[in-house]
Amino acid sequence: MALTVKHPHNYLPLFEKIDKNTSFHLIIDVLTSSKYKAILTTNAPIYPHTLRDFWANPEIQSEKKVPYAITSKVGEKLVQISPSSISTTFGLNNQARKTSFEKQELHAEFIKRGYEGQLKGVTIFKPNFPAPMKFFFHTLLTCVSAKTTAFNEIPLKIQY
Repeated sequence: MALTVKHPHNYLPLFEKIDKNTSFHLIIDVLTSSKYKAILTTNAPIYPHTLRDFWANPEIQSEKKVPYAITSKVGEKLVQISPSSISTTFGLNNQARKTSFEKQELHAEFIKRGYEGQLKGVTIFKPNFPAPMKFFFHTLLTCVSAKTTAFNEIPLKIQY
């Protein structure tokens, strides 16, 4: 059976700096010089058949009740996805990173970045940011998220 690419999950960002988008040049520079450039610009095709196989039999690997990987069989091959494998694949080198942030710390940073909405709950909305930050979050949401939230929301995992 031939593999078919699932196109809605294979978007790449456009990091072209032109006169019409000068207000976005700083964000484009941030994204293209960040350690996340590989994740944002790698054209990793998603194949529905293998994706269905993977999610047909996943097992959560954990140690002391703390999950560290998802293992599943695709065809005859055992596949394991973990933060470590993602970090290695995309050259992130971020295994010693901070894994949680205080809500006040997040809110202070969002206000510093121009957020103009209410910061009461955990949902942050793109329309409340200035255009360059909307572009930044849109790029992250379109290129690396699971696409399981509303079009104008920033999921909590992406916020962190």
